[in-house]
Formats: sequence, C-alpha cells, structure tokens
Amino acid sequence: MEHNRTFMPCFKDEILKDSTILETLTWLAVGLRFDVISCIGYKVSNFIFYMKSMDEKSTVDNCGVTLEIESMQFSTSKDTNHVVG
Repeated sequence: MEHNRTFMPCFKDEILKDSTILETLTWLAVGLRFDVISCIGYKVSNFIFYMKSMDEKSTVDNCGVTLEIESMQFSTSKDTNHVVG
C-alpha cells in the first residue's frame, strides 16, 4: 500500500527533473485531468472516430474508409503486356 501511495509523486519528481524525457512520460507524470466533461470523437493518425451516440445521428452512411489497390492487369493468359492498374 505504501508503494501505491508514494509512486506518483516520486515518479512525477523524477520525470520533471529531466528535460530530455519523452513527452509521453512527461504527460503521464503530470497525472490525470478531471476537467474533461465529455467528448464526441477523437482523431488518431488523421482519422476521425466518433462515439456511437454521435455516429447514430448522422444522416449520411459514409464510414470514410477508402482502399487503394494496385494489381497487374492483362487480357488473356498469353498476354505478355501486363499493365499496373
């Protein structure tokens, strides 16, 4: 129990002493923020995801997922002039 009680203050002190520490560790050391009331979505690697309640309000059925594919195309099995398409 002592470890649970003292870990975060000690962790924070050690992390904030070193300016070369990764940004992620610095954010973890700062601790949780409780002032966020709610969110309707989030963005990860330029993709936007909405919570189910927000998504259900949408009148457009478009998940935004696209797929690009390249393959070799030819007209017959004897065709030697393959085209990437």
